Amino acid sequence: MFPPLRSALRRHPWARRRRAPLAACAIVALAAAAAYASISSQAPSARASGTPPVAPTALATVKIALDYTPNVNYLGIYVAQTNGYFAAQHIKAVILPYANASAEQLIQAGQTDLGISYPPDVIINNADGTLHYRAVAALVTDNTTALAVLASSKYTRPAQLSGKLYGGFGIASDRPLVTAILRADGAKHPVFKQVVLDADVITALAAHRIDYTAVFGGIDDVTAALEGVKLRTFPYNRYLGAAGNYPNAVFVASDAEIAARGAILARALKALAEGYEFASHHPAAAEAMLIADNRTALGNATRIIDATGNATAPHFLDAAGAWGPETDSDYAGLEKILAGGHIIKAVPPIGALYTNALLP
Repeated sequence: MFPPLRSALRRHPWARRRRAPLAACAIVALAAAAAYASISSQAPSARASGTPPVAPTALATVKIALDYTPNVNYLGIYVAQTNGYFAAQHIKAVILPYANASAEQLIQAGQTDLGISYPPDVIINNADGTLHYRAVAALVTDNTTALAVLASSKYTRPAQLSGKLYGGFGIASDRPLVTAILRADGAKHPVFKQVVLDADVITALAAHRIDYTAVFGGIDDVTAALEGVKLRTFPYNRYLGAAGNYPNAVFVASDAEIAARGAILARALKALAEGYEFASHHPAAAEAMLIADNRTALGNATRIIDATGNATAPHFLDAAGAWGPETDSDYAGLEKILAGGHIIKAVPPIGALYTNALLP
């Protein structure tokens, strides 16, 4: 067993996505703002003598809030910082370390320009009018989330999990999504029974405290294998099709920020696109950059970063080799599942949920 490894990674796909009341966001966000770190800045390079003077693009600050402790989902961010992609776009990137505040809370409080969120939350918050914001880039192109049981268990298909104990973190979208998977696999009247955990889901699964959970393919399953815990997984997109193939995570920005600073955000996203494209093609080099910039947190986690980075990197780019684009199908089926599960009362228009207009 390797207990220290998981401390450097997320405990669960949605561990950091507990939806704290947005009314309290200012207090939490100010704490996050006080934790600014990893500032990346570099003045534009001087033009060669004799070149006709051209007014340089103004250096602009863009704050990027992380949604958990340093992990391989952030490879593209640290590559863009280390390789000078932000500097080339005249962007001073300020990376805000995770401080127990969600992207939604920080955006609401005006403490970040870009955050990392989860498509179901984007739908839920837009549906209830809590926040006017949208996804501006898919961090990964598809959904690697899967239900997971111990490989040694008797469960060989999702329908068998009806009425069994699911271990999660009280995320609003868990019930409708898991129920839809059980129904799609043949459970006529699926029963979702949940316990809200305060510990790592793999530990709870291995200790038989729960029957099943949800994991990020390429991260949690790889980590579990390194710790000697073998899993059997049931990918969401295998049972839900397009409705279950939304991106694992998305970069988000407020509508107000997009309107006021869209050109600046576009420059930042161009740098991020270059970073994630590099990470996809050169994962080992990207992993080394992530570790070098987070030596305290990840200095002893090279093995797990290498393993999870190699597994995750192929998911950064879409079939055309591009980073960031989203489609209507990333949200349309998901909206129906959330509405059918009575998680949202009104279905927001797809156009209010994402935009590709800022991507290179």
